[in-house]
Amino acid sequence: MDLGKDGWSYDEILTDSFEINHPDHYHQLLTNLRINTDYSFANIQLKITLLKPDSTSQVFPISIPLAEKSGKWLGSGFGSTITFQEPILHRKIFDQSGTYHITLEQNMRLENLSNIISAGIRINKQEEIF
Repeated sequence: MDLGKDGWSYDEILTDSFEINHPDHYHQLLTNLRINTDYSFANIQLKITLLKPDSTSQVFPISIPLAEKSGKWLGSGFGSTITFQEPILHRKIFDQSGTYHITLEQNMRLENLSNIISAGIRINKQEEIF
């Protein structure tokens, strides 16, 4: 989801939903971020909330490193835009078939996190659970 030119507000919660038709497989969640090179931090703190089809929820605080100590960005890109696609939950078990709802929040404790261009989540089906 593209964010406004002012960045990512602390109270701006990104939401999405997805279907799980194969609860007999592991899944991987990845975060997709695009930032401007003027971003002031070497990492980003996120809070992900997953609402299952039975209305129970799980909260995952996630810290994603974005730069080395030297200041070199860990993502890819050219010019002033850097893209990150980082695994955040590997071999996750979605134990119910149906619609899951997910929310993504920046958790940097700043009113507004500037120089974040877009943020989102991607889900990949992995191998079958034995």
